[in-house]
Amino acid sequence: MITAEITLYKKNKNKLESKKMKKKNEEFTLQDAFIREVDEDLKNESMKKLWDKYGLFVIIVVIASLTLAVSYESLKAWYIQRAENRADAYAAALSLQGQARFAESEEALDMVINEDFGSFVELAKMQKANILLEQDDPQAGLELLEKIAQDKNVSSQLRDTALIKLASYRQDSASFEEMSELLQSIAENGKNAWNAVAKDMLATVLLRDGKTEEAKEIYNSLLKNPDASDDLKNRIRDILSVL
Repeated sequence: MITAEITLYKKNKNKLESKKMKKKNEEFTLQDAFIREVDEDLKNESMKKLWDKYGLFVIIVVIASLTLAVSYESLKAWYIQRAENRADAYAAALSLQGQARFAESEEALDMVINEDFGSFVELAKMQKANILLEQDDPQAGLELLEKIAQDKNVSSQLRDTALIKLASYRQDSASFEEMSELLQSIAENGKNAWNAVAKDMLATVLLRDGKTEEAKEIYNSLLKNPDASDDLKNRIRDILSVL
């Protein structure tokens, strides 16, 4: 009997506590809802004040950002299109040269040069010099190579290429001193890609002038040069075998 009463009491107590908790939760829920509503009102009011104060600035920033984004994409597209146009113009000139239409190729190269097509200008000058040397006017070609070799605005690699080509056309008639002066910057720089070729040219001029021992000295140094090509070394061995 007592056990049953205790059990009933506990049940009633639990029910009462459950009702109290439910009521308390409802009160908290109402309070939370009220607080949230007030908080939202405050936030909205704050946002309104902020918008009234900075709204125009925000609009300007957004418009400026969109304008910059559009401008960047437009500029990017323009650069890509311009690069493609330059590459196409240079490729067309090479195609004409390959078809032995040298006058038309020169005209196309002149357009690339005169309209300042960036890095293609240097390449176009070299190609024009090649055409002049081989087909049209060798003296004008040599003068153009000299201008390229002396132009500090041209890349060092292309200047060196122009020097080597210029030297190859002059080595039959120029003195050793003239060739040494022409190729000095390359021949004295062991890291230059054209170093071995320049020294080989100087040795050839020495042989031409009958200075065999000096030529041999250069040739032997080239045989020890790890950067010299196998073809060059084989040719040097053939030369040394008959000296």
